[in-house]
Amino acid sequence: MKKAFIIMFFLLTVKLFYADQLEWITKDQAEQTVQYFKDNDIQKVVLWCACCDNDYKLVVEISRIYYKQVEGQTQYYQVWIEGTKKTGGGLQQGVDLAYIHIKEGGKWKSVGTVMGFECDPCTKPFKM
Repeated sequence: MKKAFIIMFFLLTVKLFYADQLEWITKDQAEQTVQYFKDNDIQKVVLWCACCDNDYKLVVEISRIYYKQVEGQTQYYQVWIEGTKKTGGGLQQGVDLAYIHIKEGGKWKSVGTVMGFECDPCTKPFKM
């Protein structure tokens, strides 16, 4: 029984470790990211947390990207995207840069790693 408890504790700890890696970031990181999207005319992203249970790849056509201060937090900012899901319907949400992917060099890569921010996107660059 003790062994089962230890295994469950470890699995829950690992899952919490990966959650929200680059969701709240500095203003400088947010500005850099938004500028990168604009400079490179990035119009499509894949939202996907590879280490999250029951998460699937969601393709989004970006119509707007911006950042804003996290409510109640003076030091933290979040990148927001607005667009249309490939499956239909609109989307407007803050994103974790570890789990939003852009196509670069023929493969989809985590924005966090492309920007050089420390994170673990839980997946290697992938093709779709």
